[in-house]
Amino acid sequence: MKARTSAVRSFHHGNLKRCLINAALSEPDIEGLSLRQLAAGLGVTAAAAYRHFGSREELLFEVARCGFDLLRQRFACAFDISVSPADASEARLRLIRLAQAYLQFADDEPALWRLIFGVQAEAYRQTIDSQGDPDSYEYLPAVLMGLYLKGVISKNPDERDALFAWSAVHGAATLRSGRVPAALVSLPELANEVAERVIRALK
Repeated sequence: MKARTSAVRSFHHGNLKRCLINAALSEPDIEGLSLRQLAAGLGVTAAAAYRHFGSREELLFEVARCGFDLLRQRFACAFDISVSPADASEARLRLIRLAQAYLQFADDEPALWRLIFGVQAEAYRQTIDSQGDPDSYEYLPAVLMGLYLKGVISKNPDERDALFAWSAVHGAATLRSGRVPAALVSLPELANEVAERVIRALK
């Protein structure tokens, strides 16, 4: 009881907003969450929660923003977008790493992944605030351009090529999310297979 009282007291010092976001991020069904239920789980009143978020939708938009930032961090760990690939081998490897980072994110954060790429995906995309860093949507076009500049693909990639490549990776993530047992193929193998098929299709 003492720990809970201490936590509630800390909310009055401006931490409740962050706690609500963290609670939402841990929900198994973020799209179906209730602001009132989150507040109850944290031991505060619904009125206290609504002082930070005027509606459930406002909270979801903030959670989506966090989701895109987490995905961008995964991509940034895959490769440095500010540096061109050294050769064709590295250009191919970047696509594989990007596919693997996306698939891993979908595996690790299924509820968050479903939220940011669900029916409200385009609206949530407007929440992206990369604070000067490349946003998550810039990485795939950069990879495709690297493939073109290093001679792996012969055509200068356009938006349709990027859409095709993303659809392949996203489709693989969707299949892994319950329709096809993940045990049938390892994530690295799947990332490699998808990347190579994309390259063959764009040659």
